[in-house]
Amino acid sequence: KALDALDKSDIAEVRVFANPPEMVMTVMEAVCILLGNKTDWASAKSLLGDTQFLSRLVNYDKDNIPDKLLRNLKKYIDNPKFVPEIVEKTSKACKSLCLWVRAIDSYAHVFRTVEPKREKLAIAQQELAVVTSELAKKQAALQEVED
Repeated sequence: KALDALDKSDIAEVRVFANPPEMVMTVMEAVCILLGNKTDWASAKSLLGDTQFLSRLVNYDKDNIPDKLLRNLKKYIDNPKFVPEIVEKTSKACKSLCLWVRAIDSYAHVFRTVEPKREKLAIAQQELAVVTSELAKKQAALQEVED
């Protein structure tokens, strides 16, 4: 949803900075980290100029974020200025990108907690299906004996 507010003119607004304000640079560094780019302004501008930029964000593989990448992102997430309300004062587009970075980070942490539980649940459900099938066979055999 954070990206729904973004359009090409918003991206162009950020791209025109020759020397970006601190929070614009901070947000773009975080985006660059997630997308595997260098964290300098030239790389950020290049990224913003990519016609597939928004679709790369929308289709980001959030289920497979390496731990190292999250560790690199931590300094941005922990920055008290890296919040949408503060970023918005500098750039509306960067507010949405800040929301996206924070959402991806939160998702990654929740996913790491939930995924092992999902895997255990799937195994337990498979075991239950086997045991239920065995039970049905035994009940059928018992029914035959009783009849």
